[in-house]
Amino acid sequence: MLAQYTQIGFWSIPTFRLALGIAIVLSLLVGLYGWPSRIRNADVYLGALVLGIIGARAFHVALNWDYFTDNRAEIGMIAAGGLDWHGALLGGLLGMALVNSLQRVLTRWLVNHHYTSLKEAQPSFNTLLATLTPTLPLIGLGGWVGCLAAGCGYGKEVDSLANYPRWMTSELVDVFGIVAPRFNTSYFGIVLCLVGFLLTLLLILWRRKSPSTFNGRSFWWLLAFLCTGMFVIGFYRADHTFIIDGLRADQLLDVIIGLWALILALRGQQRSVSV
Repeated sequence: MLAQYTQIGFWSIPTFRLALGIAIVLSLLVGLYGWPSRIRNADVYLGALVLGIIGARAFHVALNWDYFTDNRAEIGMIAAGGLDWHGALLGGLLGMALVNSLQRVLTRWLVNHHYTSLKEAQPSFNTLLATLTPTLPLIGLGGWVGCLAAGCGYGKEVDSLANYPRWMTSELVDVFGIVAPRFNTSYFGIVLCLVGFLLTLLLILWRRKSPSTFNGRSFWWLLAFLCTGMFVIGFYRADHTFIIDGLRADQLLDVIIGLWALILALRGQQRSVSV
């Protein structure tokens, strides 16, 4: 079990923020790797980050509305904790698409008015998605490592550790600071993200190219894989959310986004075969 705070020199930083911050920085470096125009692409990723954070908070508030309906002053307090990965994903994709579209319009206007010449093609949305394929498990890994320290995404309590395999349960803390024997949901998530990242590395080595040469299908296939894993982990989670027909609300989102990703991956594959 990780400490809730990490001491770095004179600073005491919440481990959740530190782990997620490191994951975001590494993801940014991976996304910019191999691009000649890093500043322009950095703007796209910055737009994805800003809207991703807003979306993550919005979804967290929606999934826990019975709490926030009586604590509305805390809705905008992102620093207090509470982010949902579904909202982060959708907000990030929206932010990336918006900034990329604005850049295209601005570049076209500048070229038409002879203020600049087009020295390189503006990357397509699918190309940008491809560069971010390795970042999906990276950011997920940062989030689950942070949850291991902060207690978010905690597992259901069990009667005794002796009744379960050692890898399946541990004495873990929940978001209220209560330590009890629980399912290792944080460890499940960490393993899921590590496997996803390993699959991405194997794909890179197989192609012997940089991540920027991925096609967009890689992103959607990996997202479908991670959604499937998150859906399974949801059966062992105990953190509060709405329950709909026996499933957690976040599990329903896993299914929706996973199916969406699978459809886009299959459509892309059919197009490549027909071409």
